[in-house]
Amino acid sequence: MRLFLVPNGFTDTQVEQAAKCCETLAAGGHTCGVGPGDSLRLFGDSRGAVLKPEECDIIVSLGGDGSVLRAAQLALQCSKPLLGINSGRVGWLCAMDYSETGRFDEIMADCELTGKKLLSFEYHNETYHALNDILIGKRNFGGTVVLEASVDNGEHVLIRGDGLIISTPTGSTAYNLSAGGPVLDTELPAILLTPVCSRGSFTRSTVIDDSRTVNVAVRSDTAGIYADGRYVGDLDGVITARRSSKTLSIYMRRSRKAGMRLWGMNGEEHGA
Repeated sequence: MRLFLVPNGFTDTQVEQAAKCCETLAAGGHTCGVGPGDSLRLFGDSRGAVLKPEECDIIVSLGGDGSVLRAAQLALQCSKPLLGINSGRVGWLCAMDYSETGRFDEIMADCELTGKKLLSFEYHNETYHALNDILIGKRNFGGTVVLEASVDNGEHVLIRGDGLIISTPTGSTAYNLSAGGPVLDTELPAILLTPVCSRGSFTRSTVIDDSRTVNVAVRSDTAGIYADGRYVGDLDGVITARRSSKTLSIYMRRSRKAGMRLWGMNGEEHGA
């Protein structure tokens, strides 16, 4: 199998793990390639750049869920399925742990491709996709931003605070949860709207059907647009978020698959 690894190599330990992961996968009979820049970081030369992303069978992320989000953009661009190997803290979106890399083929037999719903929006004539969420948030951390939001161009609601999270059910356990939003079954056809530190009348989350669109404009101060934590640009007009026409094909382990995630009273995350 031809695998293209997208590693989270910000620390020496992560670099060592990525190099070891490539070696383990190659020892199992797979062709494992990385980008030219990653090859230089991992091996000191171009030996790892043996194939391009579009030539692979699977895009593989190594890290936590943040690494999956970054690799998802490449998988969408190349129309390839994604598989996450967790060497981070949570790894809800990962099919296996780093310690299991030597059992890659065995674990792949316990995986199935799942289509994850995405959000999309247009910005400066480009289309952006988000697996977890779109954030319209303030850029001035000493003040607030005033946003004007509507659903299907209906009644406009003012949001005065730190911003607005537009989330998928998959992203309901991410920033949405930290902001006090609910956890949704990942199979629900829904979009979550969660204000961040709002001082106005719109202070609680709202769940809408994912056939609807969300329009957001800035009324005062400056707001930035973030897709899955990645800064896109400043909001200079109206952004319209909707369910994307694309889905992300991602391998999930059958033995771990769950529609809901349970959160213990002690604050620890639990998969159900």
